[in-house]
Amino acid sequence: MRKGKVIVISMMFFCILIFIAAIVWFMMYQGELAEPTGEEKHAAILHASGLLKSDAQDKKTINNLYQRYILARKVNLDSGEWVADDVQTQGCKKLAPEHDPAKIHQRCTIADVYLVKDKSNKIQQIILPVFGKGAKSMMYAFLALDPDGRTVKNLYYYQQRETPFLGARVEDESWRKQWPGKKVVDNNWMPALRITQEKPQNIDEYTVDGISGATLTSNGVERSINYWTGEQGYGRFLQRITRGPDIIVP
Repeated sequence: MRKGKVIVISMMFFCILIFIAAIVWFMMYQGELAEPTGEEKHAAILHASGLLKSDAQDKKTINNLYQRYILARKVNLDSGEWVADDVQTQGCKKLAPEHDPAKIHQRCTIADVYLVKDKSNKIQQIILPVFGKGAKSMMYAFLALDPDGRTVKNLYYYQQRETPFLGARVEDESWRKQWPGKKVVDNNWMPALRITQEKPQNIDEYTVDGISGATLTSNGVERSINYWTGEQGYGRFLQRITRGPDIIVP
C-alpha cells in the first residue's frame, strides 16, 4: 500500500511539473509568431471563402481550389487602385504609436487583395488580409466581404497565440458565426465595427459580441478590422469598387 501511494504521489508530482513547464513555455514564447507561409495563407483564404470545409485536405486539393477560384491581386492603399502583380517596391514606413491602433508597427503602400470567383468567373467575394495585436500575440486573419465592399461574408483567424480557451476562441466557429451580414463601414465609408463585452438589447449590423473573458483580444480584433477598412488600410479601395462592376476586376 505504501509503495502504491508513493507511485501515485510521484505521478501527481510529475504531472504538476509538466503542467508548470507548459505554462512557462507558453509565457516565454507568447507573441513570438512568425509570419504565415504561402501555403498556410492559401488554405486560410479558401477557408475564409467557404470553399474549404475541412483542415484534412491534401496540398494538391488546396492548390487546385486556389488556382481555380482565387485571383490574387495587389492594390495601392494610397490611391485604392490596382497595381501590376510584379511591383516590388512596397514603400513601407514605420508608424507612430498614435497612428498605429492595430500595433502593426509599419505600413506598406502596396497590399494584397484576393478575389473569389465562381464557376462562371464572376467575382463573388473580396478577401482582405487583416492582422493586428491581440492580448498576447499578433493575430492573422482574412476578412471576406461581399462585392459591395461593406458586408461581411466571413472572418477567419488562422494564426494567433492568444490565451487558450479565452482569446484563442477567435478561431471558434461558435464565435465566428455571428460575423456574416455585419457591416464594417458605415454609409460614409468610415470604419464602424464595434465589439462589445456587454451584450446590448438590440445588436445592430455594426456590433459583434465580444469573447467572454477576453476583453483585450476582442479589442484587438476591433482595432485591426477598423484599421484595415479605414483610410490607412483598404478604405480607398473599398470605396472605388462600388463605383461600377468593372472596377472590381483588374
